[in-house]
Amino acid sequence: MEPLIATLRVVHVISAVLMAWPAYALVAVNQRARLGPPLGDRVDAYLESVIRNRTIPCFVFQGTILGSGLGLVLLSGQGLEVFVTRWTLGLKFFLLLLVIALLSNIYFGLQPQIDALFAGVSGPVPAEVAARIGVLRLRRKRTASVCMFAVLTAVMLGVQAWTPFPLWLTALLVVAIALFTWRTYTTVTPYGWV
Repeated sequence: MEPLIATLRVVHVISAVLMAWPAYALVAVNQRARLGPPLGDRVDAYLESVIRNRTIPCFVFQGTILGSGLGLVLLSGQGLEVFVTRWTLGLKFFLLLLVIALLSNIYFGLQPQIDALFAGVSGPVPAEVAARIGVLRLRRKRTASVCMFAVLTAVMLGVQAWTPFPLWLTALLVVAIALFTWRTYTTVTPYGWV
């Protein structure tokens, strides 16, 4: 049983690492903004293609995290009530459901609207359409930053499944995660953490 639990832990952690996509998406859209006009050029087509095509893998990683996490709980002899009795695991589970909901909103709502606006234009993008695309992209960027905050916070809470932190340290780390998320939202993070 122990090798199975160890394998599930590795799968769980690797899947969490692979969910770092919101951070890279924020860096990419911030870098695109620095390039400036024209809207709808090859850079836009490339960026939209990358963003659109990373959604399904993210769903797969989220499903893997959900399945491996539930497997870890059940194989360790705990019941699902652990999500109520251990607040760190309950919050981690809630954050995963939040990320799934936010990604679903992007995939089924925002991205098709952006794609339709680009598809309806040939040549230079008219100002009215560009403004609508800008609003949708801003919503997508804000959603990605919430996803990034949720993923990083869930990872920090996941570490506490093995080594609980004092509440003050958890709070301090949540503040640090929020600050880093804000920095990634507003810049291209040219020096990583710095």
